[in-house]
Amino acid sequence: MSANNDDCDENTPLVPHPVQNGDIERTPTPPNQDHLISFVSPGQWHTQTHGSDTSSSLMTLAADKKMSDSRRTFCLFVTFDFIVTILLWIILCGVSSSSSLSFYTILYDQVCQLDLRTSLFDVVILAAVRFFFLELTFAAFRVRHWWPVAICTVVCDILLILKIFATFATPDVDHYCNVPMTIVLLLADFIFTWIEVWFIDSKVLPGEMKTAQKTVQAFLQQSYQSTMPEEHRNLIMPRNFPSTAASEHFSFFSAPESEAGHTAVGAESMYYSMHGYNRTMLLNNHIIQEGVVGLNSLWAQYTNRDLWKTEKQLKNGDVVYSMETPEYGKSFKIEAEIDVAPHIIFQEIVTKTEEMPDWNKTVASVKVLRRIGDKSSVTLEVSSPAALGLIPSREFVTVRRIDKIGDVFISAGVSTQSCEELVPKTNFIRGVNGPTGFIIAPGTDGPHSSSFVWILNTDLKGNLSRSLVNRNLTSTVIDFVSALRRRLAIYT
Repeated sequence: MSANNDDCDENTPLVPHPVQNGDIERTPTPPNQDHLISFVSPGQWHTQTHGSDTSSSLMTLAADKKMSDSRRTFCLFVTFDFIVTILLWIILCGVSSSSSLSFYTILYDQVCQLDLRTSLFDVVILAAVRFFFLELTFAAFRVRHWWPVAICTVVCDILLILKIFATFATPDVDHYCNVPMTIVLLLADFIFTWIEVWFIDSKVLPGEMKTAQKTVQAFLQQSYQSTMPEEHRNLIMPRNFPSTAASEHFSFFSAPESEAGHTAVGAESMYYSMHGYNRTMLLNNHIIQEGVVGLNSLWAQYTNRDLWKTEKQLKNGDVVYSMETPEYGKSFKIEAEIDVAPHIIFQEIVTKTEEMPDWNKTVASVKVLRRIGDKSSVTLEVSSPAALGLIPSREFVTVRRIDKIGDVFISAGVSTQSCEELVPKTNFIRGVNGPTGFIIAPGTDGPHSSSFVWILNTDLKGNLSRSLVNRNLTSTVIDFVSALRRRLAIYT
């Protein structure tokens, strides 16, 4: 790898090998061979790029520690809440005893002759229910949301308030129980429930999110190392290199400054500079990997016709299909025969992508933010308002990967957060693209015809009707092909 070669995979393309037991092996080929991609799903990428070593995969890392430290502390606090409630109740019974009523008599009356107005054993029962419910949801099922503790707190507080009214509205309440200890018990239970809410919302869930981000960062750093030459692979990546998959905004790693105001360059940074590794190259490598994964997913959807069901068949022969996937939601596909050679179509919609708003009115603007070699780029697209203004403009930041497999041209895109520092600040809602792109193959009517396919998967975000969005996306793919035909009329 040289310092001036940012697109690090252009010289080490990947080719598909025979499938064995459902896996695809990806190995580098010499630079002079044709460039093909092994088409896999994103979930398979780590296994295939790291061989049989799965000890650092995200699933393994997550399984190494099944319960986070903060969640374990929360479960211990819930247990503490239950035990303290029992102890306070026993102390209450003890201080309420007298010469006429022994301690055990009061215990018996509180438990066996339960009176909601005079007995506080129902508070212990409420603490027990709270204990088992929270331990079941957060320890056994490991729920990663605040709703169980919120529901538990609301129900417990309502019952505690009703208990206060029932207890202190009873005549001669001091005859039945020790009033100061009763107040302590009820107030302690009330405070414990709110501490549990705070703990989950401020400690457990944010802490587990940070742990997940660190896990992804470690995974990405090892992925970067795997692309280095063998003699460099044992080096450690910069500790503060950000995880673009786990953070909302990307920021470059910078070495700390010394007291003299100069950047302190350690031995590690010097090594990377000497051998051609720098922040830009690491970022470019990550963007390339995102594009390859998106292209693999798009090709897998294109080649599996069983996934699609017919949505609409037009009179001119164009067909619109759709499919639902758990990972990406609803996708749309349009297939059309166009009387223009494939390379011309590819040139118009890929190499002239910034000119697309001139003829495709569903797009307001397209801007290339970053180019990496000849095959990878990051673009910013802004859509035009749709559905008579009911769907406002959206912006999309997309990493794009282009390739050619045999006679088939491919342009694939998927949303990325790897170039946030290049995205201008706007008021547009950020949409998210799943595997999306164009596949242009030779047509059936000779060299001057093409089989054109556009697969569209997008989440417009915002509070929009799902049926309205689906109808608009169907119209979008149809209108795009019509506009493309008008654009290509100059070649016919």
